[in-house]
Order: sequence, then C-alpha cells, then structure tokens
Amino acid sequence: MQEIGQTALWVAGMRALETERSNPLFRDPFARRLAGDTLVEELRRRNAGEGAMPPAIEVRTRWLDDQITLGLGRGIRQIVILAAGMDARAYRLAWPGDTRLFELDHDAVLQDKEAKLTGVAPKCERHAVSVDLADDWPAALKKSGFDPGVPTLWLIEGLLVYLTEAQVTLLMARVNALSVPESIVLIDVVGRSILDSSRVKLMHDLARQFGTDEPEVILRPIGWDPHVYTTAAIGKQLGRWPFPVAPRGTPGVPQGYLVHGVKR
Repeated sequence: MQEIGQTALWVAGMRALETERSNPLFRDPFARRLAGDTLVEELRRRNAGEGAMPPAIEVRTRWLDDQITLGLGRGIRQIVILAAGMDARAYRLAWPGDTRLFELDHDAVLQDKEAKLTGVAPKCERHAVSVDLADDWPAALKKSGFDPGVPTLWLIEGLLVYLTEAQVTLLMARVNALSVPESIVLIDVVGRSILDSSRVKLMHDLARQFGTDEPEVILRPIGWDPHVYTTAAIGKQLGRWPFPVAPRGTPGVPQGYLVHGVKR
C-alpha cells in the first residue's frame, strides 16, 4: 500500500484508542480491526505522557459524525467520501435505509479494508469505487451509480494537506460540477500556521503541501457558503482540548480548521 494508505491505518489506530477510552467522543468498533493490534499499541505508547499529541483526529472525527447526522436530518441521502481510507462510517453510523454511500480510494486500500471487515454488513447501500483522484474519478463515480441531480454530502477528510494548491483547485471544481444547490461539503484544513511551525517535523513529507489559514478561499469562489471553525475551539466545546484556545488568526498560534460548506 502507498504511504497515504499507511496514514489511513494510523488514523484508524487513533480512532481505536479513542473508542477504548472510558468516555470517548465516538465509538468505532471496527477501528482496531482495521489498524491492527500492533499499530494501536505502538500509538498508545507514543501518546503516553508528555508525548501525547493534540486530539485533533479525535475531535475531527466527532465533528464530522455530528455534521453528517445534521445533513441526513436535512434530507440528504447521497454521501461521497473522497480518499476513504479506513473510514468505517458505512458500518458504524445509523443511516436511514435509503442512504447511498460511495467510498473512493485506491483499489489496494479498499481491498485491504474489505478483507479486514469480512462478514460485517454496511448499514447503508455502500459502493466502493476504485480510483486515483489524479485521474477522471467523476466518470468512475457516475458509472458506479452516483446521481449528480440530487443533493450530495461530500466528506473530504485528511486529504487536502497531501495535495498541491492546483490539485485542490481541480478537486473542488470537480466536486462543484457534480453538486446541485443545497449540497454539503465537510473538509478539514491544515493551516499554514501549522505547516510553517516547528510542529511540521511531526508530519511526513507528503503531508506538507497544501495549507491555508483562510479556508473560505476554497469554497467562496465556486459558489459555496463556508462556515469555518478551529479544531481547538470545537475540541474545547467537546471538553477534550487540553490547551488554551486562542482566537482564530492569533499570531504565533498554529491552527487547524473544520469547514462546513453549502452550495448556493
């Protein structure tokens, strides 16, 4: 599997550790199976004591779960997860019976996940679409049964930081072209304030490409209304952020963002 596929395992491992807390932000009963016991325990050791990382992935996962639920409450029944990795939402969330969910990723990643979840049935109509997001993935998505004529909820989690600015622009143009008004997009964005800080040493080279502290620029120019939140502020609301929360744009404070956009 490619390095990004390995990162998907790491995210699953973090979700497994959160699930095993006494009062978790969410429960992903498949995360340990997807990540593997060895990786989960390695991450547990790494995050012990002073080596603990900010709970950004945990907060992100909970916020996205909540926003998906709100989108379903608005009547959306078509979901697309770009670079799905080891995402188990098709198997763990309570989906309305008529929900259709499309997971896009490299074939090796999708096959690895499906092998590990043998015998587990998704809780919605799930379509695995093997693609390279650098290629014509919209054609593959439509061939798999995607309907561009109905509102869609797009989930773009843990992806943009691996792309160049030009690739992000192309990705969002394609999402926009496939979306009717009232469609929703959920994105996490790494700030340049993080990429340009000393903490960037914690990230491998692939995850050092796209970042912005003005995530609105991703959506406004293509006709979407964005609402931007700092990961720290959401974490504080959830009672899980162990650090002081500075206002957005505070000089010298690295920030990550959670973005909810609606197409006009």
